[in-house]
Amino acid sequence: MKKTDILILGLALFAMFFGAGNLIFPPAIGNLAGSDYILAIIGFFITGIGMPILGIMAVIKAGGSISDFGKHVGPTFSTVFGLIIALILGPFMGVPRTGATTFEMGIQPILPSVPAWIIILIFFALTWLLSIKQSSIIDIIGKWMTPILVTLLVFIVGLGIFKGIGSPITQNKDAFKIGFTGGYQTMDLFVAIMLGSIILKTLKDKGYHQSKFFSITWRAGIIAAIGLALIYGGLLVLGANGQTLLAGIDSRSLMTVTIVQAILGNIGSILLGVCVSFACLTTSIGITAAASEFFDQITPKYVKYNMIVTLSVIVSGLMAMGGVEFIVSVAGPLLTIIYPMGIVLVFLNLFGQHIKHKSAFKWTVVATSLISLPQGLSELGILTQTINELLELLPLNSLGLPWVIPAIIGFGLANIYYESKNRTTKKRIQPQY
Repeated sequence: MKKTDILILGLALFAMFFGAGNLIFPPAIGNLAGSDYILAIIGFFITGIGMPILGIMAVIKAGGSISDFGKHVGPTFSTVFGLIIALILGPFMGVPRTGATTFEMGIQPILPSVPAWIIILIFFALTWLLSIKQSSIIDIIGKWMTPILVTLLVFIVGLGIFKGIGSPITQNKDAFKIGFTGGYQTMDLFVAIMLGSIILKTLKDKGYHQSKFFSITWRAGIIAAIGLALIYGGLLVLGANGQTLLAGIDSRSLMTVTIVQAILGNIGSILLGVCVSFACLTTSIGITAAASEFFDQITPKYVKYNMIVTLSVIVSGLMAMGGVEFIVSVAGPLLTIIYPMGIVLVFLNLFGQHIKHKSAFKWTVVATSLISLPQGLSELGILTQTINELLELLPLNSLGLPWVIPAIIGFGLANIYYESKNRTTKKRIQPQY
């Protein structure tokens, strides 16, 4: 096991999870958390950093593909779950957010009179062209822009904390919950599930035996986690310290821009905007291509890859026209429903070899969904007041984890049921003398 291979893989994981579109969330979470930002950081790190890293390892344990990840729940569930993830990351949320972020952070602060539709049209025309042709130019852009963006962000965070932009003025008892559920919006757990096979292939190509995959990945994951923590944590702290500066601002994109302007002036916000725009474009192209390839595998043969890319880009562009806040509001309830199921599947797959009765996977996911589904519907405001009140009575609800105890109960009951069933069967088949 070479240390250089672990370092390279760690940087690859960092690049995989570091999305320019995610930069809008830590400052907004810090702004809401105020002086309780430490709790928000812990919550955000669990779902926005820890779970994606564990997700990669869980996919490797499960077999290496998105279909393997949910196979013990059932083939239909595995296909549907994979389809939902591809739609979330692709044309309905992840990709549109990159286009909207490019306009709001990259173009609007520089050219405020330019209409959003022109920038979004250009952005997704480039996404379509480079996704269809699989051009190497995107690799060149990514190799340059991501390191520049990361360097700039580290400089901004360091200077902002050293220079100071204020201090928190409010407290928030729900800070952990805000951070924990806010981490859903990074969607990086889904990135891990969908792209985990790439990491597996990389390790195979380097000649490593399967027995080494897990140990290499968790070491590389630590490197990626440190990098993500420095950037996300620093931005979150700046958001908390900038409560006075950000007073009255509702737009997450504008919060980030305002913080950067306060630290580096207009030049800094322009430089950040340019880097974010190119980084968002590389993300948009990569996810569009990956999601389209997945759709290509599960759709009839007469539905071609180019057709899927075209349709995905059109839908993404239309969604992006709603703006970042619209996309986040649409994504929130759906992520509340789906993310907990992804979390429990991560742990089930990580410890799968110790789970005797694989039907426990299904029971645990069902138990989780029985809570996460009404929780998401509650966010949409379509449940009765009685059901909302019942949800609030669930243990750990104040932490944003009302599904945890039901998931544990579902897992326990499944093992008790199938263990007792096996014992009964063994007694019946014992020979009588």
